[in-house]
Amino acid sequence: MLLAEIFGFAAAVQGVLQGWPQARKVRSLGHASGVSLAMWVMMTASSAAWLGYGLRTASPSLIASTVATGVINAKVVLAISNDRAGLAARMSGIFVVVTAAAALLPVWIVNPLLFFFTLSRVPQVARSWKTRRMGGGTTAVSFASNALSLGCLSCWMAYSVLLASPTLIGTTAIALTLNVVVIWLERSNSARSDRVKLAP
Repeated sequence: MLLAEIFGFAAAVQGVLQGWPQARKVRSLGHASGVSLAMWVMMTASSAAWLGYGLRTASPSLIASTVATGVINAKVVLAISNDRAGLAARMSGIFVVVTAAAALLPVWIVNPLLFFFTLSRVPQVARSWKTRRMGGGTTAVSFASNALSLGCLSCWMAYSVLLASPTLIGTTAIALTLNVVVIWLERSNSARSDRVKLAP
C-alpha cells in the first residue's frame, strides 16, 4: 500500500536522524551522564531485528530505515563507550546474527524477538527514573533525539495501522509509550534542575 510506505519512509528519515543529536551531544559535552548505553546497544540490535523482518516481508521502507538507523545507533554506542574498537567488532557480529535470525527463523520465534527489542527503551526509562529519584539534574540525554524518535514512532504507528499488522501495532505502541515516558522524565529532571539553580 503506497500510503503506508510513505509513512514508512517518513519514519525512516526520522529514525535515521534520531541518533545523530544524541551522538553530537555526548561528543560536545565530553560525557554521557544519564544516557543508557544498554538502551542504545538494544536499539542497534532492534534495528537488526527489524531489518530481518523487512527482508522477510520485502518492505523497502523497513529495509532502508533499519540499515541506516542501525549505523547511526551504533555511532551513539561508540560515542558513549570507552572500548570503541572491541565494541564495534562485537556490535557488527550481533547485527549480522540478529538480522539473519529475524529473516530466517520461524515467525513464532521472530515475533517474540521483535517484542523483546521493543523494550529497548526500558534501560533509559530506568536511568532517567534513577536520576529523578536522586533529585533530578541535567543529563546528556538529547531532547532533539527523543523528539525525532517520537515523530518516527508516530509515523511507524500510522504505517502499522494502514497495514493492519498486529505485530507492528503492538510493538510500535510499546515503543511509543516508553519514548513518551523518557521524554516526560527527562523534561521533569531538567525542570527540577532549573528550579534548584534559581533557588537563592
